[in-house]
Amino acid sequence: MSKGTRYIVFGGGGLLVAGLAIGLAAWLGSGLPTEVLAQGRPDELRYLPADAAVVSFANVREVMDSDLRERLRERESETEGPAAFENRTGIDLDRDIDRVVAALAPGRQDDAEGIVVLAGRFDAARIESLAIASGGIRIEHAGRPLILLDRNREDPDGDTTAMSFLEADVLTLGSESLVRQALDGGSGAETNDQLMTLLERVEDGSTAWTVGRLDTLEGSEWVPDQLAPQMSQVSAFALGGQVNGGVRGQLTAEATDEETGRNLRDLVQGFLALGRLQATERPELAALLEALQLTSSGPNVTLTFDLPADTLLDLLPDPGATADGAP
Repeated sequence: MSKGTRYIVFGGGGLLVAGLAIGLAAWLGSGLPTEVLAQGRPDELRYLPADAAVVSFANVREVMDSDLRERLRERESETEGPAAFENRTGIDLDRDIDRVVAALAPGRQDDAEGIVVLAGRFDAARIESLAIASGGIRIEHAGRPLILLDRNREDPDGDTTAMSFLEADVLTLGSESLVRQALDGGSGAETNDQLMTLLERVEDGSTAWTVGRLDTLEGSEWVPDQLAPQMSQVSAFALGGQVNGGVRGQLTAEATDEETGRNLRDLVQGFLALGRLQATERPELAALLEALQLTSSGPNVTLTFDLPADTLLDLLPDPGATADGAP
């Protein structure tokens, strides 16, 4: 995965994880019509590759309208908040985006490729102009504009991050091959029986969720080195949560076998025990740990969480403090 693609995809992944915690990540961030969802499956899944290993979703509109988001909005700085993001991309996070889906799929040379699809209301001309002004190259594919954001002119066959409008209200960013595939149309991630079975573990109506079969990405470099040993014990996972005044949800990890499942449970228990030792000097950390419940059954390890808004806000740095901690 190229640096550009990794930046886009982990920005999207950050958005989906943050959708469980605060709604948005740095680069791709924050009533969904009933007909859009079936068992929590957004219509935009049809743009994701059928062989996806990891698929994520966030109901951005629900997050942005939540009580938690309103409290977070009061803490944002003008330089790092939605206003700065809009200046860079032409997208108003508070009003323009309704939902996001993203995927990681096996790519070339045993690496992973990613794609993020955003549904909402966009000023296509402005977004494309900003992309081209930043060095993007505009071409066409399947009769639609395709903007190559970081193509290496000396290596045109290398991995490239691309952007295109699949529809007037659907924008996609990711590896060039997956964006081209989305423009061509295809089976879509909803035909991936393994991932859809994992999705059944996610509570209906979840604000955000992520499911994945990690064994299909074995050997790729999408996981940071420091997490690779732990992730190698997990063959599949399902994470889902709901955001309103706080965040509640559940993460289930499926280990490769029962013994590995016990080892994974012990590893998580060790992290929780270490956190409790540190919590004696950090009351906000103690409140977080109290909101976590760990259970296991066979190869499955499940962590449930119910985090009130106050607990989450206490964990965030005070935007009014200086670097040395003085107000």
